[in-house]
Amino acid sequence: MGAWIPAFAGKTVAAPRLFQIASEAELKVNRRSDIARLALLIIVLVSSAAALSAATIEERLDQINRLTEKARNESLEQEARKEGELVWYAAMASDRAGELIKVFESKYPFLKVRFQPGGATRQMEQLMVEHRTKKHRADIINTRRSFVGVMTKSGAIARYRTPLRSALRDGFIDKEGLVNGIYAQPRVFLFNTRMVPREKAPQSFDDLLDPRWKDKLGMDTVDYDWLASLIDFYGRSKALEFAGKLAKQQLNLRRGPTLLAQLAVAGEFPIVIDAFPEEIMQMKNARAPADFIFSEPFVPVKTPTTISISSGAPHPHAAALFVDFLLSKPGQDIMVVQGRWASRKDVGYFADLKGKRMQIASPEWDDKQVELIKLYNTIFALN
Repeated sequence: MGAWIPAFAGKTVAAPRLFQIASEAELKVNRRSDIARLALLIIVLVSSAAALSAATIEERLDQINRLTEKARNESLEQEARKEGELVWYAAMASDRAGELIKVFESKYPFLKVRFQPGGATRQMEQLMVEHRTKKHRADIINTRRSFVGVMTKSGAIARYRTPLRSALRDGFIDKEGLVNGIYAQPRVFLFNTRMVPREKAPQSFDDLLDPRWKDKLGMDTVDYDWLASLIDFYGRSKALEFAGKLAKQQLNLRRGPTLLAQLAVAGEFPIVIDAFPEEIMQMKNARAPADFIFSEPFVPVKTPTTISISSGAPHPHAAALFVDFLLSKPGQDIMVVQGRWASRKDVGYFADLKGKRMQIASPEWDDKQVELIKLYNTIFALN
């Protein structure tokens, strides 16, 4: 669809029509000065179209989102058919992204999803480069919620106020339509079942301070969200006091949850205090001596993964359809099977949460990452 720009007499004119208008006007002028002024007008109008392209995507999707459900779906699908494809910068394992794509493409066989896997930071940086150079390739990107602010300030992403947002849990959306969370990952206590029986494993954060666990606890060196959740739940003073006591337990600090889980299963230490449940379930299925416990009095949750539409998306309607799919119950059910804690209120979880309080780090931390990292490194002597 052409970009829409302000035109004569308060009306709007599609960008592709500009040259037709110019040609018609040129027939009516004979003087060189008139032609020169006309050429200047064309340049101004085309420049305006380019400047407003990002707003146009956002505004057009807003217009569609105000339609009735049936009309909205028909409009998105009609425009997506013309686009034929979408490009997804997927900060997700290829096999898991592939499962989602397969179901989506079976629902919309006229669309092809071309995805680029990679780390969240690298994907975001590439999107920002595309935005600066105006060489747009990505239509959508899923990344950490903490990156949304950076992309927003640069103008690299558009707001998308899909009606499906109303079905999402607290903590997965914002008021502006910039944050649309698709899933998050709880942090749990992993224990080696050959070294520690379930009934003797730590059940709460206070249990972690027991002297018998000194030098027996593993923890990620970059789990800043864990500390943010702790502060949000207990308050700064009590949380930092607890974290300081925990640091004296001679923690086995390693980079990455997968490595920590592998070391625990291998018997290097019996407990990991910030493990991912889905990784533990994969180990259990492979008959490894691993199990987990949801902590008391709350379960820390890693900052949600969000899905955003590029402000320069070449295929914005196809992108909107895919975002809607990821936020729909069928899409979310796939993520649940993959071990994710999905964002919809009407989907479950692969494990029984038993009414546990799930503590997602407050969005306020997204703008205080430097402070949070410094605090974490100081407490756990990682400087």
